[in-house]
Amino acid sequence: MITIAPLPRDRTEEVLHLELGPGQGAFVHPIADMVTEATPGVAFHVIRDGDLAVGFFKTDCGYCERHDFAPKGAPGLRGFLIGFQYQGRGYGRAAMRALPAYLRRLLPDAEAVYLTVNCANPVARHAYVSGGWEDTGTLYHGGSSGPQAVLRLALGVQVAAAT
Repeated sequence: MITIAPLPRDRTEEVLHLELGPGQGAFVHPIADMVTEATPGVAFHVIRDGDLAVGFFKTDCGYCERHDFAPKGAPGLRGFLIGFQYQGRGYGRAAMRALPAYLRRLLPDAEAVYLTVNCANPVARHAYVSGGWEDTGTLYHGGSSGPQAVLRLALGVQVAAAT
């Protein structure tokens, strides 16, 4: 069973073994580069199978400030990676199933989370859409590897029940 948890910056060595597969470098940075990001509002997260780190991603609370397609206050998800050595074992599907509930707890005021996925990466796009992300029909042209589809995961604002 997979779990998702925050990854403190002083424990990034736990994910440094995650490898990129052939061709993935066009779509995601190597993990050693991703864990050095110091952008304010960016947090790291680890995907685990038991004690074993099998994946990583970042949430970006300043995403809407850098991307005009994201509404005011909307966070982003970036750098999602299941290590190449763990791909094909269902970890990506399991993480996509667990991600909405995790993001709701992590970002209780967010109505939705946004990401971009390269148009030349249909496998990743399919994984996101199968996991409940919706294609907004907007293309982002600011990436280094060509146009990217803008996807949105509706979270809904959690409202406390009346007692």
